[in-house]
Amino acid sequence: MRNTYLWFVQLVTGVLIAVLLSIHMVLMHLDAILGFFGINVNDPTSWHSMIQRSNQAIWASLYIALLVVVLYHALNGLRNIILELTPSVRTERIVTWAIIVFGIIVFVWSSYVPIALLSA
Repeated sequence: MRNTYLWFVQLVTGVLIAVLLSIHMVLMHLDAILGFFGINVNDPTSWHSMIQRSNQAIWASLYIALLVVVLYHALNGLRNIILELTPSVRTERIVTWAIIVFGIIVFVWSSYVPIALLSA
């Protein structure tokens, strides 16, 4: 039952990555398409535009949500690949905890920038 739940969360995170990354790609890199629909985006990759977005909570939330989803999806996939090679229960426990600790460290380190820019 536990593996079924983890696999379901893996599938859900795959869909969420597609949705959140699509939002990012459209708003940041497809300004010509947005202009076609009447949405005026003035050079979204410029420094000034990036600083304006970084002061909005919605953008920080979007990037942190994308970070959480990608980290879970990638690290759970890596865990599953490693556990296919090692059938030992003890090894499974060590690998699982090592990946959890690594994921927490990467999350704290990576979420610092959006939070610091939001509070600036």
